[in-house]
Amino acid sequence: SAGLQDAAQLTREFLHCLTEPIFAHGGTLDKYTGDGLVAFWGAPLARSDHTRQALEASREIVQAVRRWNEARIAQGKLPARVRIGIESGPVLVGDLGTSFRSTYTAVGDCINLAAKLQATAKTLQCDVVIGPQAAQAAGSFELVPVAQLQLPGFNNTSVLWSFSDMRSSLP
Repeated sequence: SAGLQDAAQLTREFLHCLTEPIFAHGGTLDKYTGDGLVAFWGAPLARSDHTRQALEASREIVQAVRRWNEARIAQGKLPARVRIGIESGPVLVGDLGTSFRSTYTAVGDCINLAAKLQATAKTLQCDVVIGPQAAQAAGSFELVPVAQLQLPGFNNTSVLWSFSDMRSSLP
């Protein structure tokens, strides 16, 4: 049906906006999750600037989705907001799974935490939510605190961050 074709086209275009910056900044696409994705940096090739590359990619994703949304609005279509969670930390990376199916993937607390940060963005004004470890490694990026939450597995509240100068993916 036309509705399903429109939804498929929307998803393909949206995922393109998300994927291109990840590859441009040396990220590894782990998996697509419907209208979203999971990506990681630092494997299979180790790199010391993995957090910086992830942060750069997130900025480009927001800008790409904003440009895409401007074109959609010009065509009388509804815009779509992007939400991104970023956290740094150790992960297990490799061909994981069973004898039935294995996949090159990453597992670890920071992957789960990034997913929770992404979900938290729904309730915040910013599209990119950066966890405490990634914020510590942000270098020259200017970040501002956007929330203080007790994250799963932490005894104390954690400050969550975003870019001070970031425009929304929604025009």
